[in-house]
Order: sequence, then C-alpha cells, then structure tokens
Amino acid sequence: MLRTGHYSGGGGHDFRRTLQQGPSHPVERLCSSDPHCVIDGPRASRHTALMHLLSVIILLTALISPALSFAEVQTFTATHTYILGDHDSKDDARQRCLLEAKRKILEQAGVYIESASEVKNFDLTKDKITSFAAAVMQVKDTKEEVSFQQGHMTMTLKLTAQVDLTEVRKQLAARQFDAGVREDMAAQKERLQYLEAQLEGMQKQQQVGQAPDRGPASPLSDIPSPNLQRLKAQADQGDAGAQVKLGYIYDFGQGVPQDYAAARGWYQKAAAQGIAAAQFKLGFLYAEGQGVPQDYAQAAKWYQKAAAQGEAIVQFSLGALYAEGKGVPQDYAQAAKWYEKAAAQGYANAQIYLGMAYYKGEGVPQDYAQAAKWFQKAAPQGHVAVQYTLGALYFMGKGVPQDYAKARLWYEKAAAQGNDMAQLKLGTLYEEGQGVPQDYAQAAKWYQKAAAQGNVNAQVSLGEAYSMGKGVPQDNVLSYMWYSLAVHGDPDSRQSTNESLEGLQKIMTPAQVAEAQKLAREWTPKK
Repeated sequence: MLRTGHYSGGGGHDFRRTLQQGPSHPVERLCSSDPHCVIDGPRASRHTALMHLLSVIILLTALISPALSFAEVQTFTATHTYILGDHDSKDDARQRCLLEAKRKILEQAGVYIESASEVKNFDLTKDKITSFAAAVMQVKDTKEEVSFQQGHMTMTLKLTAQVDLTEVRKQLAARQFDAGVREDMAAQKERLQYLEAQLEGMQKQQQVGQAPDRGPASPLSDIPSPNLQRLKAQADQGDAGAQVKLGYIYDFGQGVPQDYAAARGWYQKAAAQGIAAAQFKLGFLYAEGQGVPQDYAQAAKWYQKAAAQGEAIVQFSLGALYAEGKGVPQDYAQAAKWYEKAAAQGYANAQIYLGMAYYKGEGVPQDYAQAAKWFQKAAPQGHVAVQYTLGALYFMGKGVPQDYAKARLWYEKAAAQGNDMAQLKLGTLYEEGQGVPQDYAQAAKWYQKAAAQGNVNAQVSLGEAYSMGKGVPQDNVLSYMWYSLAVHGDPDSRQSTNESLEGLQKIMTPAQVAEAQKLAREWTPKK
C-alpha cells in the first residue's frame, strides 16, 4: 500500500525598481551564461545592500540588547493523524505526526516562513520546520493514540507546546528581510534575462567571427504599444533598466523598425549611469560601426568601463582589442591580463585564448603546463578546437605527461563534434595501437570520417587502407579515388601520392582507372 498522510485540523510582490548608482558604484551585474546565476556580494544593488544592512542591524540589536526584550509566551495545541503504510513503523508515524503538529503550531502562532503562500500550501521542508521550531518552541506534552480505520493502522498525536512570540517576531523579521532581498534579486534577474540571451548570442557569434544574430532571440519581441509607451516614459524619467531595454528593442528591431542610432542613444543614457550591459553594448556598436561611425577607440573606452565592473564577456572582448591593436596600442601583456580576469570567472573563450597565449608565449612566458591548465578548464565546456588541442598536448607530452589514452579521450570528444583533425588522429591511434588496442577497422572508420570532409592526410591514409585491405575490403578503385582526391586537395603531397597512383595503375585495368577518376570527379566533401 502507498504511504499516505492525512491532516486533521489545527489552526493561524510588486515589481521593484532597483536604485541605480553612478559609474563608481555599479549596481547592475549581468548574469553570465550560467542559467543559475544570482546577483550577490559586490554585484548587488544599493537596495539589496541596504536590505542586508538593515537585517544585520536588527539581528545585532537583538543580540546586544537582551535587557530590552521581554518574552511573550503562549501555549498552542495541534493534532495530526497519520495512516501507516505497509512499510511504516510506529516510530516513523510518530516522527511524521510530531513534525506536522509542529508545523500547525507554527502556523497558529502566525509564523509565515519564507512566504504566506508556502505555509498555505504546506510546502515547508523538514529542515525549515525543525530549525525554526527549535528557536521558538518548547514542547510541553504529547499524547498519541493508535487505532485501525478500514483495515489500516493510524496514529493520532496531540502536541502541546509553548511558543515565544517575541522570538517569533525577531526570527520572522530577519527572514522577511531575506525574502525581500530575494524578491529584489528575482526582479533584477527578470529585468536582465533578455540581456543574458542576447549577450550569449553575441558571444557565440564573436567566437566564429560572424556578425551578431539580429533575429528575435530576446524575450522582448512583440511588445504591445502601450507597454512600449510606458517603457519610454520610465526611460525618460531616468530609469536605467528601461533605457537598456529600449536600447535592445531598437537594436534588434523588436516591435519597432530596427534603428541602431536610437539604440545607441538609449544605451548611452544607461551607460552614463554605470550600467555594465549598456556600456558593453555601446562599445559593441562602436566596434561594429552600427548607428555610429566605426571607432575602436570609443569601443575600447566603453569596454574598459564595463570590464572594470567584472563582466567576463567584456573583459575578454577588451583583451581581444589589445591583442589586435584596435582602439588601443597592441599589447599582448594587457590582452593576457584581461583574458585571465575573464578566464578566472569560468569564461571558456577567455580560457582558450589565455591557454594559447601561454602556448605561444604572447604577453606571458611560454609555458605549456599553464597552457594545458587553461585548456583543461575550457575543454569540458564543449569547445571542439580546445578539445583537439588538449588531445594533441597529451599525445606530444607538452605541459602534461605523455598519455595516449587521455589523448584518445579528448580526440574522441572533438571528433564526435565533427573535427576532422581529431578524426584523423583517432585513426592514427587505432592504426598504431596507441592508447587503444590496435584496430584497423576503427582506424579506417575515423579516416573515412575525416577524408569525407576533405582532410588530405586522411584521404592518403584511406587510400593506403583500401590498397592494402587494412580494416576495409581491398579495393584498388577506391584506393585510386582517395589518392587522386589527396593530390587534388594538396599539391605538396603530389610526389609521394603520385608514386602510389603509378603503382596502382600498373595493376589496374583502364576501365578501373576510368571508374576511379569518375568517382573522384563526382565526389563532394561533406559539410
């Protein structure tokens, strides 16, 4: 029978506008791409900090002024009945009844832990009830009665306890302040969700060197006209959050004609109030020449302001400007400095670029161990290029002990994402039996995947495999085809590969050669 419980009697946000500060005290902190980010510590708003301060003051006052507090104790009684399941013991039932009876006494005492709705839904956790009851409640008497109802054992427990209402008010005040802080944080996160989506999109586009996606990725699409007018009214009154939202609306043409100049105007207003999101977007418009003449110096200026607030994506972007000498003097040391700040926050692109800086010795001393360290941090986040590079470091023993098995692990991750170099390297490992049992069939499989993408070395290896029947049925026609494609794809390989082609021609019929050449002409690489 299912374990069940039965209650038997017992009984008793508006959206907040965050205060904004000047640039010297930033209040808006972008969430990173992490979906569980919160705004806390130095990232919190002045309002959040004030709430924490008031909470601390209240608790400190209670601690240092005991003489001013007079206990107000009241006695409450509650009853709870529990129907035992097939696997329940009496002790299980007793503990469950005691817990629920305490819950009801707390409710009677007017203790609304976390929120009233949570109590009404009886959604308090065991730990919350236990900890809160221990602070305010003293059990005076318990009476239990066991009976049978419809063939099932039931236990009814009656609990009498005294509750210190003075302590209740003290505890409740502190918890309500904390709840207010959480509500404010939730409001900020709601206001910044649209920023997260677009900044993540820009990050991915910057990584591959493409123009940012201007599609309807933001939650602000299809904004009703009255809402837009209210937003403009708020922005005109200096609400920085509304100004950033309007900037995005015009930037991405959501519900209005796309207008980079208008977007720049609203970003400028919010940026002047120290809003990191607006500073970044304003710098991005200058970098791209959208709504303003392209000006990397202005881009660097605004990136500097946002980066100083700890924004990882902006720190990375600023590092890229220093590395390329755009808007600032080229300075690899400064680039590495900003990459490291962003990398320390877990920003994968920065970890990759910092790893490459150490690998090449650009702006930092060449250090393969440091390169491997940062690649290892970025690789688990799914970046295919760094997964391949980390595999190569293990294969060569650069910065890490040589380990073919670990090389295979990282090559496999990159190969699974379609990286042709990793597929080629996997083929080599299987052919040579390095880090894996020697397996020509597996080698041919990975050579096939890389060759299909146009990898010349894989095409040569596959041509050899078909010529010798290693891992695949021996087939001179297919061997000739792959050798021909390799020659066409890389003239530098022509001499050695031509020798293989000449050797095949000696043992192939003219019809077979013609067939192989036809297959090569009709072949197209897979994307």
